[in-house]
Amino acid sequence: MAQDDNTKRLEEAKQLSQEKPSQAEQLYQDILSKPPGANDRAARDFEAALMGLGELYRDHKRTQDLANLVQQTRDVLTSFARAKTAKLVRQLLDLFTAIPNTLETQISVTKSCIEWAQSQRQGFLRQNLEVRLVGQYMQKQAYYDALTLINTLLKELKRLDDKLVLVEVQLQESRVYHALGNIPKGRAALTSARTSAASVYCPPLLQAGLDMQSGQLHAEDADFQTAFSYFIEALEGYHSLALPSPAKPTAALQYMLLCKVMLSAPSADLDALLTSKHALRYAGPRLDAMQAVARAHSARSLEAYETALHTYRYELGSDPFIASHLRRLYDSMLEANLIKVIEPFSRVEIAHVAAMVGLDVAQVERKLGQMILDRVVVGVLDQGEGVLVVYEEEAGDQGYKAALETIEKLGGVVEGLYAGQAGLLE
Repeated sequence: MAQDDNTKRLEEAKQLSQEKPSQAEQLYQDILSKPPGANDRAARDFEAALMGLGELYRDHKRTQDLANLVQQTRDVLTSFARAKTAKLVRQLLDLFTAIPNTLETQISVTKSCIEWAQSQRQGFLRQNLEVRLVGQYMQKQAYYDALTLINTLLKELKRLDDKLVLVEVQLQESRVYHALGNIPKGRAALTSARTSAASVYCPPLLQAGLDMQSGQLHAEDADFQTAFSYFIEALEGYHSLALPSPAKPTAALQYMLLCKVMLSAPSADLDALLTSKHALRYAGPRLDAMQAVARAHSARSLEAYETALHTYRYELGSDPFIASHLRRLYDSMLEANLIKVIEPFSRVEIAHVAAMVGLDVAQVERKLGQMILDRVVVGVLDQGEGVLVVYEEEAGDQGYKAALETIEKLGGVVEGLYAGQAGLLE
C-alpha cells in the first residue's frame, strides 16, 4: 500500500514541478526521508524521487541544494548494488553541467564524492570521478592539478589493464599538453590513446573525441587537409549520438570551416559546407562568426576581418584553438597587405602605409619591425623621420656556400680516417 502511495506522490510531484516547485520538493523529500526498502519497486521509486528532486533543483538553478542532495543521499545509496550506486552518483553530478557558473561547486562536490568512494572501497567509481575531475580542472585551466591527477591515474590503470578508462585518461593528457603548447607530448599521449583504443571497443563519443583531438594536432602542424578529414569523422560521430547539447558538433563544424579558410579554399567550397545538412542542423551565431571571417579573408580585407572579430568576439574568442589560429591568420593577412603596399617603394612614410591598410601607425610600425627582424622585408625603420627604407635584396655569395660544402666533405674524410686508424689500433 505504501508503495502505491509513493507511486502516486511521484506522479503528483512531476505535475507540480513546474507550477508549484515547493510542493513538488516536499513530496520528493517525503519519499526520500524513508529507506528505499528491499524490493525492486521501492528501490525504483526511491531512485525516481532522487533524480526528480535533483532535476527540480537543476531547473531552478538551486546549486547549493543540489550539492547538499548529493552529499546527504550517497550514504543511503550504499544499500543499492555498486553499479547502481555509481550510476546514480554520476547522474546527479551530471545535473550540475546545465547550471551556469558552477565550476567551483562541481570541483568541490566531485572531490567530496571521490573521498566517499575511497572510504567505501569503490575503486571503479573513484576512477570515474577522478577522470571527471580532470575535465573540470581543464575547464578551470588548472593544468598542473590536471597533470598530477592524470599521472596518478595512468600508473594505476596500466597496472589494472583497464583499457577503456586508460584511453579516456590518455586523451585528457593529450588535451592538457595541447593547451600548454607542448605539441610533441600531446601527440605522444594521443598516439598512446589510439594504441590502447585499438585493443578494446571504443564508444562513439570517445572515438569522436579522439578524432577531434587528432584534427587539432594536425592543424597545429599546418596540415589542414588531414585535420579537415578528422573533423569530418568527429562531426559524424557526434551527430549520430544526438547529443542534448549541440556544442561539440558545432565546434567540429567551426573547425572544418577554419581549415577551409586556412587553406584559402574557394568561396564555392565554403558555401557548399555552410549549406550542408549538418550546417543547417547546427546553424547559429558560431557558424555565422566563421562565415564572417571567411568572407573577410576571401576579400583580403583587414577592416572586415577586425569587424568580424569584434562583432563575434565571444563566439571566436571563447575557443582557444580558434582564437590561436585566427591570430595567425590575421598576422599573415597583415603581412600580405603590407608587402603589397610597400612593394613599389624604396622609401615610404609609415603613416602612408598605415592609411593604406586602415590601421594605426604604432601597430603598423611594430609589425614592420617584426617583418624586418624575420627577414620578410629587407630594410630599416627610420623612426626620426617616420619612414621605412627598403633595400634591394642582395644575391647570396656563392663562395660561402662552396666553403661550407668543402668543410663538410673534409669533415667526412677526417671521420673516415679516424675510424680506419681506430680499427688498426684494436
